[in-house]
Amino acid sequence: MKIAFIIRDLGRGGAQRQLVLLACGLVREGHAVSVLHFYDGAFRAELEAGGVQTICIHKKSRWDLAGFFFRLIKAARSARPEVLHGYLAESNLMALLLKPLCGFPRIVWGVRDSQSDAHLWGMLSKASFRLNCLLARFANLIICNSQAGCDYYAARGYPLKKMHVIPNGIDTECFTPQPHTPAKALTFGLVGRMNPMKDHATFLAAAALDPHAKFIIVGSGDAAYEQKMRALAASLGIAHRITWLPAQNDMPAVYAKFDCLVNSSAFGEGFSNVIGEAMACGVPCIASNVGDSAWIIGDKMQTFPVGDHTALAQCMLRFQPHNPRQRIVDEFSVAKLIERTSRLLSKKVLWITTGLGSGGAEMMLAQLIRGLPKFEHVVISLTAGGKHATALREAGVEVHSLDMPAGKPTLSSLWRLLKVVRQTQADMIMGWMYHGCFAAVLARFMRFKRVPIIWNVRQSLYDLKHEKRGSALVIRALAKLSWLPKLITYNTQTGASQHEALGFRAAKTQLIPNGFDLTKWQPGKQIIGRIGRFGRNAPMKDYATFIAAAKLITAQRPDTQFIIVGAGTEELDVPPNIQLLGERHDLPELTASLHIAVSSSAFGEGFPNVVGEAMACAVPVVATDIGDTRWVTGETGHLVTPCDPTALANACIEILDAGVTPDLAARTRIEQQFSIESVLKKFAALLNSSYPLATPLPHP
Repeated sequence: MKIAFIIRDLGRGGAQRQLVLLACGLVREGHAVSVLHFYDGAFRAELEAGGVQTICIHKKSRWDLAGFFFRLIKAARSARPEVLHGYLAESNLMALLLKPLCGFPRIVWGVRDSQSDAHLWGMLSKASFRLNCLLARFANLIICNSQAGCDYYAARGYPLKKMHVIPNGIDTECFTPQPHTPAKALTFGLVGRMNPMKDHATFLAAAALDPHAKFIIVGSGDAAYEQKMRALAASLGIAHRITWLPAQNDMPAVYAKFDCLVNSSAFGEGFSNVIGEAMACGVPCIASNVGDSAWIIGDKMQTFPVGDHTALAQCMLRFQPHNPRQRIVDEFSVAKLIERTSRLLSKKVLWITTGLGSGGAEMMLAQLIRGLPKFEHVVISLTAGGKHATALREAGVEVHSLDMPAGKPTLSSLWRLLKVVRQTQADMIMGWMYHGCFAAVLARFMRFKRVPIIWNVRQSLYDLKHEKRGSALVIRALAKLSWLPKLITYNTQTGASQHEALGFRAAKTQLIPNGFDLTKWQPGKQIIGRIGRFGRNAPMKDYATFIAAAKLITAQRPDTQFIIVGAGTEELDVPPNIQLLGERHDLPELTASLHIAVSSSAFGEGFPNVVGEAMACAVPVVATDIGDTRWVTGETGHLVTPCDPTALANACIEILDAGVTPDLAARTRIEQQFSIESVLKKFAALLNSSYPLATPLPHP
């Protein structure tokens, strides 16, 4: 994606350091990242070295408004972001103002504190705070770096349903344990700028209650405040036990001087970087219960109430040295920050499918969604239930079932479709199978925004007479509407040419075959003489031809066993030597047990999954020459004409006569041509490349 951050300046601060780590990490993930900043700063060189484009707006003064905003608009439009991410309050407002001026990108706000010190603000700052609270509902997403910050701003009007917590990331390669020589007396350190929010007074008062420890205070800032704190230390009689140091650059070396770091902040903390850095350096921490300090430390016994110097002193007196680094590595590393942010900023894809039952198209959809975790997926199934609906929900995917009667839209189902589409605000709409593609067109107009749609056609089309009347009407309508989707994917060469002949736009065709998980479909122990036909009970599967062929085979090979597996197949009328197993959930094992796998379909097959699955299990295949079966099997299969039981039986008998021999050439073909990995790469490229960069904008 193209992601643009907006921040006031690139000076050395905690928020700026986090922005550098995040932006450079997103570049390594493959995103194009820009940083728009009002004032220059020391971190600019580091960002550019990491592949981030930096654009300085050069705000000249507080009242440089018109010129500044003109330059900001120009910079934002030149970046052409898909995501515009504000960093801190005034940048959040700027991102929202820029939205209609640079192509309506997704707006993300960044919240970096947990509790404002509004009582110290001037009138302009207070007005800005109220304006943020009022306009927050117009942001698409709000990322807080602490749960405390999320709670604080939600209580002041920020929309909780749009708020997500992603804690800061600590650079565990930079902040590592340094050599430390233990002394007789423990050394407690406090790191933070000289400011009342850091509450040095509580730290000093607690220090006076520990007669043996030594103390180091590191930080620069308000000179008058620092002098006041030095005077307090002298009045408490502990000045000789305190070392005062200005702000330092080599913080790992500073943390190595401590046995324990203390954070005594009274307010304003969201995620304390100092605590995370010290722990990454192997230094335990004690902190006030402000912000998310207790969460970071992971031990409530090492926290104390804000301003309670007696409780802090008790924590210091019972302190036991230990190494807390692993908690930071596991929960708060830069890698975790990038992973969480990338997932949250990922493009939201709305899949609309006819159903989520047990068919091959439905299974392929479920595989795609689970195999593309870098996108956020929402699924709408027009019909009710289905085994893949349950599996997707268990995998954490948001799934909505409209419970529409097959081929019969209702007003209530259309209303539910409208609600889900409007709530989802997807970046892309994917129609899956005919009715799903038609519903995707409706969703596109319900969205009231120019969102790209892609149709995914999953079958061949020999004759509309084979389709139900309602389906035939939908197919003809899709042919007329085929100028609307950005692309139309087909899983078969035959299906693509057949639909193009009916009027589907050939210029939009993209061929992506089905893929097979070779860790799931593997060779097993074949049972001599077992022939299987897998697939739901539907006219296109032509079970009558398979049953007739089975009778012919039995006449010559009475010891042959037959199994039929699939939804609704229990209703078939079969001879005693054909076992009806119905719908099963152990298909890989059953497939691998076959001597021969049969596909007897008469029409309608696009890409026959049962053929590819059997080949992946090195099981010989006999199949009717329908759809792209010939393409899938290559030189490995035995193809026969449809609706010919004699030809089907003869091909099976030929294989039976040869004995059990794994068809390793078939598995090799699936590995080389139809692995799920190759298909996932193609769909990932499709979803990435098809994101519109909005309507071209004239230069201001």
